[in-house]
Amino acid sequence: MATPRPLHTSRPPHCPPVRSGPAQRVSIPHPIPEAEMLWACLHFPALALNLVEQGAPAAQPLVVEITRKQRRLVLYANQPALQSGIVPGMTIPTAQGLVRDLQCQPYSPDGEQQALQQLGHWAYEFTPHIRPHGQNNLLLEVSHSLKLFNGQQALAQQLLQQLPAGFTPFSLAFADTDMAALLFAQAHESSNRALFFSLQDVHDYDVQWLDIATAQKELLYSMGIRTVGQLLALPRDTLGKRFGDAFTHYLNLLTGERKSPLPHWNLPPQFQTELDFVQELDNAQHLLFPIRHLLSRLEHYLYARQSAVSRFLFSLLLRSRQTQSWPIELATPMHRLADILPLVQLKLETLQLAAPVLTLRLRADQFHGLHVQQRDLFRPQQPDHISRYQLVDRLQTRLGKQQVHSLGMVSDHRPEHCWYSATPGQGQALQHPSEQRPFWLLQHPQKLRSKKGLPVYHVPLQLLKGPERIDTGWWDNTPVNRDYYIAQQGNGQHLWVYRDRDNQDWFLHGLFSL
Repeated sequence: MATPRPLHTSRPPHCPPVRSGPAQRVSIPHPIPEAEMLWACLHFPALALNLVEQGAPAAQPLVVEITRKQRRLVLYANQPALQSGIVPGMTIPTAQGLVRDLQCQPYSPDGEQQALQQLGHWAYEFTPHIRPHGQNNLLLEVSHSLKLFNGQQALAQQLLQQLPAGFTPFSLAFADTDMAALLFAQAHESSNRALFFSLQDVHDYDVQWLDIATAQKELLYSMGIRTVGQLLALPRDTLGKRFGDAFTHYLNLLTGERKSPLPHWNLPPQFQTELDFVQELDNAQHLLFPIRHLLSRLEHYLYARQSAVSRFLFSLLLRSRQTQSWPIELATPMHRLADILPLVQLKLETLQLAAPVLTLRLRADQFHGLHVQQRDLFRPQQPDHISRYQLVDRLQTRLGKQQVHSLGMVSDHRPEHCWYSATPGQGQALQHPSEQRPFWLLQHPQKLRSKKGLPVYHVPLQLLKGPERIDTGWWDNTPVNRDYYIAQQGNGQHLWVYRDRDNQDWFLHGLFSL
């Protein structure tokens, strides 16, 4: 049941104060016995402001405004604005009189719904039973997750620790029904911690916290009903005649007399998100902070669907109302923000903005199954180590995709014809690599002088292995007839040399690593 959004919230005298303790984020007023369902409600009282702050400098005073009765009013104000004397409910002209360069952003219900969708992708790690409620609430049914996360307190700690940055203040409340969890979360808004309640606790709360229409709350007050307990003591059929069936249905959901249907979270087949800027950005490096926010949302989506991404697209909406596309391609599919962000940061150094940017959008629709590599139990993790695929990505980002190549193998015995330059990851690998062949091959064989029938490269060489005879190529008019040897210099360096069997000349063709 929707109610008009208040410009400010004051806690009524009937609402029990939030219990607080030093450095504690989990408080359990009453242990909850085992029940058929356990609901958690995440309430974000300033969600609209959170979204605006993600696209604005942290130290800048800004407000989210709403228009009521043709008056522009402050709905939310960030900390710098509050410190300047701006409060919710103040008219925008008055607020601008206090702060000359005050940034005002219109309230966006659609933006709040998109944020709840992104939070739903994140919460999918904990339960598949997720339902957004209203404009700033996320309901989770977590009874089936308790064993996996070792109980209620451990689950609450995980939710608090992994909650995405930038969504404060918040409250997290647990109860046996979804509507009770919603009531407790809204009554204890901005607590920034988790609270567990029993259904009996709802009796002590003011009726203002019920999820009903404002007119119904006013009618209850006029009847002398202040607390939920007083309301629940009245005959349900009488309340139905006075307030309607939807009202009594809500009370049945609140008390658990009727079960709420179990929701199931459906991941969209493609990912897209966007961020509007309070001020236009004319420097590409200033995009890094909002890019991190959008990629963090992508990371939660990829984790939820157990996928990785190899290509995604940033779209920049410019002041000229044109869109500048900025595709990102990866050599190998990735899913972690920590791996993707450095590559985007490198590419950002070469991005030239066609005009100042108003909005940043991110879209991804090509996904790959996530293959988690097995870790060596006896080898310590190296946090600074990067894989060869990450190295290729960084080189391509820094130098350009056309400047980075890999080697592909061709079925030809002649060393100078057995390879080709390939796009990284697309070359044909050698199925049976030989230790008798060097990694480094000279572009053209270098002729050597000989002494007593042996090759000389600065000093006479010692032949260690060979010969390996290659006699082929007659069909394409570039025949070779060679005997290859592995030779050693005095310093231990191994060389790959051959003798031309037609004229008995020696040549250096490759180098082995030391």
